[in-house]
Amino acid sequence: MYDFDTIIDHNSWASEKWSEVREVMGPDSEDVVALSVADMEFKTAPEIIEALHRAADTGIFGYEHCTDAYYEALQTWMSKHHQWDIKRDWVSVTDGVMTGVFTGLRAVTHPGDAVIIQRPVYYPFTNAAVRNGLTILDNELVLNAQGHYEMDFEDLDLKASNPRCTAMVLCNPHNPVGRVWSVEELGRVAQICIKHGVTILADEIHADFAYDGHQVTMLSTLGEEVAAHCMEFTAPSKTFNLAGLITSNAVISNPELKQRFDIAADNVAGLSVNHFGLVACQAAYEHGEQWLQELRKYLAGNLEVLRSFAASQQGISLIEPEGTYLAWLDCRGLGMDSDELRDFMRNKARVFFDEGSLFGDSGKGFERVNLACPKAMLEQVCSGIANAVKELG
Repeated sequence: MYDFDTIIDHNSWASEKWSEVREVMGPDSEDVVALSVADMEFKTAPEIIEALHRAADTGIFGYEHCTDAYYEALQTWMSKHHQWDIKRDWVSVTDGVMTGVFTGLRAVTHPGDAVIIQRPVYYPFTNAAVRNGLTILDNELVLNAQGHYEMDFEDLDLKASNPRCTAMVLCNPHNPVGRVWSVEELGRVAQICIKHGVTILADEIHADFAYDGHQVTMLSTLGEEVAAHCMEFTAPSKTFNLAGLITSNAVISNPELKQRFDIAADNVAGLSVNHFGLVACQAAYEHGEQWLQELRKYLAGNLEVLRSFAASQQGISLIEPEGTYLAWLDCRGLGMDSDELRDFMRNKARVFFDEGSLFGDSGKGFERVNLACPKAMLEQVCSGIANAVKELG
């Protein structure tokens, strides 16, 4: 019913992803495929586009108010898809999940405090910590012999016990390694943080993407005690390719913690609400389910393409993802350092990834692959890498 195969002309809109390719590669960029920045190469659901057209037709774009209908759509989606019954007064609408994370850190930390992150991890977490004057405590994920990432709970307990540690930023599901944390794992994280008085800021922007056999658990659903010690950040922006409309949700059930968050937002002029973002997000929650179901099937097909490719290549392996539409390729077997690998992918294979070193030192030798693209585009990327590897001998 929906078209995920058409390759859209990337020169027809001001894309951050494709603009970076042109800026970095210059005139030599025409045949380079960008699978880096985590937005999609698909048009969003037509139901959302129609809602945006209706909103534009009003011709009025003044200051926006978040309506009852928006909150009801959000509540219905979370209840149906994540078994999470949230109340309206728990929600602050933010202009992006990372805006929420920045604000949350300002609410529960002071310059000189420490924050836990789990590298290799989404690199804006590092930026958020540094720009808030925080020391980073890296509870590095462990890649076991079976190619599966796990948390080091002993190290987490040690880091959380630091008297200056007041916050942890949790990525659930994890970007870039693709883990969907289990109920048991999340429970252990929560109990460690509760024991040491550490507030958890949970980035759950990829929560709508889990592959068969896995189920995303929203942190607050583990119980009232856990909910009282966390802030959760959600959005349909990844789910429906709406990132440029910068509309997200901070869900905080603890009234005191919610007040601290809102005050921290007010201290930097408040959180703005985007008219088109609210319209698009509400339409996504209300009418996007069928589109998402078809998208998930398409992404599973793309994952199979990448899985087959990696299995056929010497020196490259796939870290099997459990969620998100991102994949983590282990290229350490090619024997290249980070600069050599980046040069190889861009200039030999003709593909532009987010290289693993961006996500921390433990990401060196890896590449993050965005699977949210037409199959033909992914096949071109796989072919380009295969030919480049073959030339290596």
